[in-house]
Amino acid sequence: MKNLIFQVNIKSNDVKTSGRKKFKHYSNLYDFSNQRSKEYAKKVSADYICLKNTDWLGKDYAPVYHKLFVYELSKTYDKIFYIDSDAIFTKICPNIFEYNNFSAVQDHGNTTNGINKRKRKNEIHSLPTSHNYFQSGMVLFDKRFFELTKDRWKEELDIWKIVKNGQHDQSVLNVLVSKYYGEYNVLNPDWGAWWKSGKYIIHYTGHIRKEEWTENKFYKFENKL
Repeated sequence: MKNLIFQVNIKSNDVKTSGRKKFKHYSNLYDFSNQRSKEYAKKVSADYICLKNTDWLGKDYAPVYHKLFVYELSKTYDKIFYIDSDAIFTKICPNIFEYNNFSAVQDHGNTTNGINKRKRKNEIHSLPTSHNYFQSGMVLFDKRFFELTKDRWKEELDIWKIVKNGQHDQSVLNVLVSKYYGEYNVLNPDWGAWWKSGKYIIHYTGHIRKEEWTENKFYKFENKL
């Protein structure tokens, strides 16, 4: 079985996502994340690929959508773990490939407010209340997902890239999973939740801002694990 750690590190091309949002590029953080991901891939006997251009999907799509290059990579790999370049593996991170199904961390915690926000996102995307809306920064893709969605992803992408209240690639993946895949494996927040500090992956968005990242601060956090 061939496994892959996959990242995207493409500088902003001034294309907005969902008609409204641009992402700033943080070179030092992203480069550090890429290096740590290479090291993690070696640790779990997986290959590593980082996409650094828009050639496959085209320059009319913002960098965040280019994680859908996983569909091309799925021709070679059995399982692919995608991790955002603003997220970093820690030294105690276990082997993600021990999971066999599509896996992701839910978006928002299980507080009353968090549950209501996930419910609202299901409503925005016309998804059933049974769907546990997830974040797309760390996702384990399996072969079954690719087989069930390979003929559907492009049409969903073209719908959600222009919806102003959508959530760019996160909209696309949640719709695909809910419509065509079904129940997925919900990862523990330690796998990179944006709404709290993870122990396996720390995600520098939301709870800890990208602007606050430094290499020294990361090692200080990691050394306490």
